[in-house]
Amino acid sequence: MTKIKSTTIKYTLFAIIGVALFVASEVFNSIDSFWSGMGASFVVISIMRLVQLNRYQKDDSYAEKIDIQNSDERNRFLAEKARGMAFYYFILLAAILAIVLRIVNYDQASSIFAWTVGLLVLIYWLSYQWLKGKY
Repeated sequence: MTKIKSTTIKYTLFAIIGVALFVASEVFNSIDSFWSGMGASFVVISIMRLVQLNRYQKDDSYAEKIDIQNSDERNRFLAEKARGMAFYYFILLAAILAIVLRIVNYDQASSIFAWTVGLLVLIYWLSYQWLKGKY
């Protein structure tokens, strides 16, 4: 029950932060409009998560279904496989974009993509080395 309570507090705080960002941007114009969109998305996501948490607490069959999904080995395998594919295709796409952008003289954008690829590959390698030593 404490996990649900702490999660509820967390999403309530996110909603309050979202409202504050939205108001600061749209009402007081003290920050740019990017932050109003960020604030609105914080509010919407927080409301959705709070509704899910409420349903989880009230509906026993829904709670059982979610518990099974979260502990199901097949779902974990699929999620890990999807993360691996997303990582692989992002690296590939970012590397291609770095080359293409350099060819068309968008040097700054090309450098950002190239550094991103390098950083992700470094994080991957360090994670691999750490896991290899751990297991």
